[in-house]
Amino acid sequence: MADLADDITRMVLSNLPVKSLLRLKCVSKSWRCWISSPNLQLSNQRRGGAIVRLMSKYTFCKMSSLRPSFGLINQQLTFESLNYTFWERGEIPIESCMILGSCHGLILISLDLNVFLWNPATRFCTKVLQLPDVFKEDDHHFIISYGELCFDSSKNDYKLVMFSYNSLASTEFVLVASLKDKEWKRIQFPHDIRDGITFQGRLHYMIKIKKPYKNDEIDYYEAGREDRFGPRNNITYFDPIYEKFHMFPVPVPNPNPKSLQQDDNIIVGLGVLNECLCMTRLECNDVEILVMKEYGVKDSWTSLFFIRNLEIDPSFGVAHPFSLNENGELALIIDKGRVIVYNSVNNNTRDVLDPEETLSIGAITYVESLISPKEEYSWNDHLHGEPDTIQLLGEQHPHKKKRFRRRYL
Repeated sequence: MADLADDITRMVLSNLPVKSLLRLKCVSKSWRCWISSPNLQLSNQRRGGAIVRLMSKYTFCKMSSLRPSFGLINQQLTFESLNYTFWERGEIPIESCMILGSCHGLILISLDLNVFLWNPATRFCTKVLQLPDVFKEDDHHFIISYGELCFDSSKNDYKLVMFSYNSLASTEFVLVASLKDKEWKRIQFPHDIRDGITFQGRLHYMIKIKKPYKNDEIDYYEAGREDRFGPRNNITYFDPIYEKFHMFPVPVPNPNPKSLQQDDNIIVGLGVLNECLCMTRLECNDVEILVMKEYGVKDSWTSLFFIRNLEIDPSFGVAHPFSLNENGELALIIDKGRVIVYNSVNNNTRDVLDPEETLSIGAITYVESLISPKEEYSWNDHLHGEPDTIQLLGEQHPHKKKRFRRRYL
C-alpha cells in the first residue's frame, strides 16, 4: 500500500511545474530525494514553451550598446521575464548575443566568444565552450547561419551543431563541438539551414532538394549548390551518435493547382506538439499544420489545422508550432521572432508580445526541466585551449585565415 502511495506521489510530482518542484524539496527527505533523482521523468504535456530574446523598440537606435533581455512564453501563452547570469554587470552589445539551441530544458547561448549552458527554470548556468577568434572578426566570407544543441546518448554528451557557408565560394560545412571534451569536427553540408527542432534525440531541419533520393543518407555533392536556397521541400535529421545526416519522410503533397509548387511540399516550419513531430506546410496564403503520429512513418502524417491568410514568405519565412493548450490555442514562432497564437475555435490570431512596444530578435522552442549538467561540461581556461582554426576551416594556406561573421535571425 505504501508503494502505491509513493507511485501516486511521483506521478503527481511529474506533472508539476519546475518552480513548484523546487519549492516542494523542503517538504520531506523522501520528496527531496524523488525530485533530485535523475530518474524522475517529467511529463512534457504542459511544459512546452518558447524562449525569446527581445528589446524595446524605443531603444532600438542604441542597439550597439544595448543589453538584451530574455523571456519565457509558457503553456498558458503568457510572457514571463527571466533572470540570467551570462555576464557581469555592464553594457553588452546585443549583436554579440545569440541563442544557439535548446535540448532537455537547457539553452545554449553565445556571448561574444563565450558559450554558456543555461537552465532558465533552475537558473543553472556555466560556460562550456570558447569559440575561435575568427568568429569575432567582421568579414563576409563565411556566415554562421544557425546553431543547435543535441544529446549523444552513447557518450552522455551534449553537442553543438553550427551551420556555415562561404558567400564567395562553393564551400559549405557543419561544425560539431563536444561540450564534454571540447573537440571540434567539420562535416560537409551543401544546404542553407536557418532553424530546426530537436526531437527523439535527433536534430531535424528543413532543406531544399530537387532530386529524389533512393538512399536515406544524403549524397550532398549530387545535391549541388543550386538546391541551397528557395522553398524547402524536404526534411533531414542529424544523428548525434554517428554524426551523419539522413533524409526524413515527408507527407505526400496536396494536389492543389493553385499551389506554388504543385508537385512538392513547401515546408516553412517544424515543431513538437503533444510529444509528436509536426510541420507547417504552405498552401498559397494559407498554412497547414500536420503532426506525425508515429515517428518515422510517412503515412502517419495527419492534418491538424488550416490557418487562413497567414502571409509567410515561401523561401525565407518560418512558422514553427511550439504549444497547443487545452483551449485549442496554437502558438507559433513566425518571421523575425514574432510569436502569435491561433485560436481554432474563433479562427483568429493574436500577438503574444505587443508589436508596437517590443521587437523580438530571436525565439526558440523550449521544454522546462530539472537538469543541471555536471561540472565535466564546464570550461576551464587552464585546461582547454582554442580550437585549431586552420584545421576546422580546411583547404587554405596556414598563414591566411578565413574569416567568419554571424547572421542573426
